[in-house]
Amino acid sequence: MCEFIGKNRFRVFALSISIALFGSFVFAKPDPKLVKEEDGFYYGYGKGSTKETAAFTGKKDLIETALTTIVRASNPKAPRINVSDESVNNRLAELKPYTKDKKELNVAYRMKVADWDKLEKEFANKLRASISPRYEALSSKSPAEKINESMAILTILADNGETELLTVQEGATELFSRRIEAICEDIVKNLVITMSAPDGFISPETQISVKVTDKAGKAVSGLTLKAYWEVSSLLASASEAQEVVSTIKTDSKGTASVEYPVAAEYKNKPVTLTVSTAFALSAQASKAMKKFDKDSAVDARYIHCEDFNANYKFVDIEAGEFNAGAVAHDSKAGKSEASHKATTDAYAMAVTPVTNAEYAAYLHVTRSDSVPEYFENSDYNQDKQPVVGVSVKDAEAYAEWLSEQTGAKYRLPTEEEWEKAARAGKETIYPWGDEDPKKAKCANFKGNKQFKQTSPVGSFENGNNAWGLADMSGNVWEWTSTDRTENADEESTMRVVKGGSWMDGPTDLRISYFRSIEGQNVSPDVGFRLVKEVSK
Repeated sequence: MCEFIGKNRFRVFALSISIALFGSFVFAKPDPKLVKEEDGFYYGYGKGSTKETAAFTGKKDLIETALTTIVRASNPKAPRINVSDESVNNRLAELKPYTKDKKELNVAYRMKVADWDKLEKEFANKLRASISPRYEALSSKSPAEKINESMAILTILADNGETELLTVQEGATELFSRRIEAICEDIVKNLVITMSAPDGFISPETQISVKVTDKAGKAVSGLTLKAYWEVSSLLASASEAQEVVSTIKTDSKGTASVEYPVAAEYKNKPVTLTVSTAFALSAQASKAMKKFDKDSAVDARYIHCEDFNANYKFVDIEAGEFNAGAVAHDSKAGKSEASHKATTDAYAMAVTPVTNAEYAAYLHVTRSDSVPEYFENSDYNQDKQPVVGVSVKDAEAYAEWLSEQTGAKYRLPTEEEWEKAARAGKETIYPWGDEDPKKAKCANFKGNKQFKQTSPVGSFENGNNAWGLADMSGNVWEWTSTDRTENADEESTMRVVKGGSWMDGPTDLRISYFRSIEGQNVSPDVGFRLVKEVSK
């Protein structure tokens, strides 16, 4: 696993001379008023709001330009090398500007290639002398100790821009980094990382831990790991939450606890926890270090829920008979809405339609690639808006998943269950009463003068019915499990939708009104809410 470079860095002096000028133009954008570049020098340029910032960035640019030029002498496609702030101070703390403007906010540095090579040889020798004993001691360490120490050494090399430069011996060609990477590769391949909590809902009381063993099942103790939290990108609000990264260390049993982020942006959200080796914590991490972390990584997907009943609110509805269909004083009702008696068992109805945030949590934790139409459209995808672009099968799959997660039975309501819930024991045209939506301003419908697309659920409090159910009229049509078509059979995919939507006029918002539509179709004005079965 050794890698060789065609020329040692101190044997490429002639080539460095020839490409130094080219390199400085590639990596920096000098102010032509500051300096006229000459062959045989490395240049660095800095700008900043303070002279200290300008000076530091100029030195950093010079170091990174010089190191990258040397690496590209043998590998023209090598990426630009970056070094840490500490490395800049260790190398060129005393270097004076070659030229600067009056306020020292725009500076240029330069150094002869020969001077740089001499300085860099001294720096490399010191670095090699400090690393060599640590490398030699690796053979006597446990797997975890080898990885932890190797991570430390590779980080030092990366921070100093020496991953592709520092050789095991002065004047040799074998890179220190390649020897250490070979050791790490063998160990990482043998690691098994597992999560204690499976994908699904977690509460603030959930204890999350990871366990690390080798492939033979032996615990790996004392291993430093990286724990990386992020909010699901399926949420429109995901960008508001910063990633949370921490390190943890396994105990004698190979386990380590992981704390859930305390930031408010992580409460009641779908999240991913990724645990891996911790090679790439440095901003200067090499490609190999990043690969070790990627190869060892495992993840779990959770839905954080502080209080399930508070987050998923339902209203209990008693069993019994009620008057379905149009009320006597509804002059706009058609024959298909004729009043009739209907009976239901006891059930509970969701207070609001299923939101984008709730549906995103389901997609996230099930690792589904089936994202609804309009889910990336900012007119419809905000967290608190009702999910749209879902078919009956999509809605049923969501209900089945929620049932599996909780142990309760969730499903789509029948038309009668929906209507009974909307009436809330009242004989009214609309959930809030008989007042026309244009006057009442109780719903999101065509011409409501407040929204031109779906509204966040519960936006019209005046439209809530006597049982506290929101958006039973307007906003989105809601799927039911009922098929009203004549001679309906098991193959039929037609379904009744209720409630009207933001695209419809007041007439369609009446409780008794319904439409029969193809259950396989999706649209921006159809969503769903669930019922929960309760003990009789």
